[in-house]
Amino acid sequence: MPSLLLLRHTTVCDSYRGICYGQSDIPLRSTWQDDFFRIAQNISSQKPFDGLYSSPLSRCAKLAHTLAEKMGQAVQFDHRLMERNFGAWELQQWTSIYEATGTAMDGLIDQPETFAPPGGETTRSFADRVWDWCQSLPTHGRYLAVTHGGCIAAIRGLLLGLEVRAWLELIPNPGEIVEVKW
Repeated sequence: MPSLLLLRHTTVCDSYRGICYGQSDIPLRSTWQDDFFRIAQNISSQKPFDGLYSSPLSRCAKLAHTLAEKMGQAVQFDHRLMERNFGAWELQQWTSIYEATGTAMDGLIDQPETFAPPGGETTRSFADRVWDWCQSLPTHGRYLAVTHGGCIAAIRGLLLGLEVRAWLELIPNPGEIVEVKW
């Protein structure tokens, strides 16, 4: 059974607070180097990993490169570890999306099989993409993935057999590490 450490990227730039950014490639806050140092110290004190993976979005890739250098290990970038594609909603204020669509955004949770933001992906297709990555890991070993809150929540929710509505509670804080086994 693989052991997987899931590391959420650190805090994004304050100007993106309250904005739906999904797969948009946005910057980290200016103190990202301090955050990275703390995380790298924590990770490097653990036993070695059999693989280091990352979302290709820069908010994850920057941290993955730092960890790879510290660990003397190559990083493998995989698009399946990217955050959910929110389509036309990306880079809009969540409040503006709600004002424009009303309760339609509840479809992300209430209709996971069929509802997608315009040009985006359904919750089911998002979860399937992330789970496909999990299933591609070797059946034994210890792995580290630098990814996004939504991806981590989906993996945890699927492993626990929870309804999509419960996944919101499984989103870790920026820079937080979560370990899962299956």
